[in-house]
Amino acid sequence: MNTKTTLAVCCLLMAAGAPGAARAGNADASVGKKLDALGLKYEVDADGDYKLLFDVENGRSQIVWVRSPVETLGNMRIREVLSIAGKSPKPRNDEEVASAAVVATAALLDASKKKLGGWVLKGTDDTQAFYYVAQIPADASGDDLKSVVVSVAKSTDGFEQLLETINGSEKDKY
Repeated sequence: MNTKTTLAVCCLLMAAGAPGAARAGNADASVGKKLDALGLKYEVDADGDYKLLFDVENGRSQIVWVRSPVETLGNMRIREVLSIAGKSPKPRNDEEVASAAVVATAALLDASKKKLGGWVLKGTDDTQAFYYVAQIPADASGDDLKSVVVSVAKSTDGFEQLLETINGSEKDKY
């Protein structure tokens, strides 16, 4: 095998052997640099978002994502930091609608006590999920990013525990 062929084969093998490499191409490298500088461990998911796992109180953990895409509003560049508190089937009867109303009210009351972020309900045809979302400047410092990520993790875990109680859902799933 000549040198050019060997080099081409090596490049192909390296590309095939690095499934995360394609995903990392979608990730905002500035976020990774900040997380690395803080010593925070993360994975880059299929969407190019940064997925972090935090230990919270009482042996619980919480997954938080720092989104790579940046939105704009006027001259502001905004990045989302989010975490899921729980999923449930969409209400199908009066009792389930009443239970969902209690959860939604609890989310609104909870959000009113927070300095940053709020609850978002996203759904499909048969499932709905509660996310806690904080929108921050895309160029936030590493220290500010860490403060937001920790705050989102704690806020979400607290509400996840409430959902576990109300819905009888699996403990510490997210």
